[in-house]
Amino acid sequence: MAENAMEKLIALVPAYCPEQSMIESVRELSGIFPAVIVVDDGCSEEYAPIFDAVREFPGVTILVHEQNKGKGRALKTGFAYALEHYPDALGVVTLDADGQHTVKDTIACCEEFLKQPKSIVFGCRDFTSDSKIPPRSRFGNRLTSRLLKFFCDISLSDTQTGLRVHGMSYLPKLLEVEGDRYEYEMNVIFAVKDLDVPIVEVPIEVIYLDDNASSHFNPIKDSMKIYKVFFKFMLSSFGSAILDFLIYSLLTVLLVGGSVPEFVRIHYIGVSTATARICSGIFNYNINRLLFKTKTKVKSSGPKYLVVWLVQMALSALLVKTLVQQLGWNDKLSKIPVDTILFFISYKVQQLWVFRKEKAGEEE
Repeated sequence: MAENAMEKLIALVPAYCPEQSMIESVRELSGIFPAVIVVDDGCSEEYAPIFDAVREFPGVTILVHEQNKGKGRALKTGFAYALEHYPDALGVVTLDADGQHTVKDTIACCEEFLKQPKSIVFGCRDFTSDSKIPPRSRFGNRLTSRLLKFFCDISLSDTQTGLRVHGMSYLPKLLEVEGDRYEYEMNVIFAVKDLDVPIVEVPIEVIYLDDNASSHFNPIKDSMKIYKVFFKFMLSSFGSAILDFLIYSLLTVLLVGGSVPEFVRIHYIGVSTATARICSGIFNYNINRLLFKTKTKVKSSGPKYLVVWLVQMALSALLVKTLVQQLGWNDKLSKIPVDTILFFISYKVQQLWVFRKEKAGEEE
């Protein structure tokens, strides 16, 4: 694809305390893209010479935050400027200011985007084999990718890459995404999933300068901001599991020692499980409709959920009873590992079948 195809795209570089290498990076970008937006995210005066140098390159615009507001806010500032001043552009390619992204890789991502202008393209590093990647980055990305795949059904091998090409068509929606710092980039992944924007990966070179010493990513503080977005997907199931366990535990005590019919006393585990599951199931279903952001009607998802609920209840009662009678386990403690395993299975079934997002043209 000809390089003049890049004229349909705008480059955006959020920068906080950048190294001298940013000057060369922006110089190269200015020779490829018609406009390069650099956001000075509250840098001190000592970095003024760097920004003064890049300001001299053709097509470069410097936007300034008087104080540091975070990478997410810097990206939003750049997106808003691009939408206002370059409405005819097809998209915006974002790059980190630390020199990790080569011109070759940037062009490759842009060319892939131009083939699919309604997509979002991620320049993804290979974290499975490249020994140059620092351990903290390797572990963090691989863990996040696995969580993203399981909880959100999103396949993305590099969740923290800064090299992305965003389409102008959905850019206004990205301005509404929550987050001002590193968590914003993770939230964007969830947002494009909800918007049905195709996610495309392009393999890129791994470049870490001085073991990524210039990175302002705090592995503890910023990871907490990133991973907290996963917690909402577990609140419903864990909440209903706690409710289920409390009701179950109470009933196993009452039914064994109370004045109840002989049949109930003999089958107290099954009765306790069924009663507890009914209460927690009603709670879980209504919360999950919100968490999975489903637009399916109750008449569609309700029967499916009921099937999953019945199967899960039967399996829970059967497995707990087996552990108690055959292995002599405690009737309350044995429920914990059984329902933990069933939780993960149930989650995927609900995600992929019960509350599956309807595609355009499908009947609700």
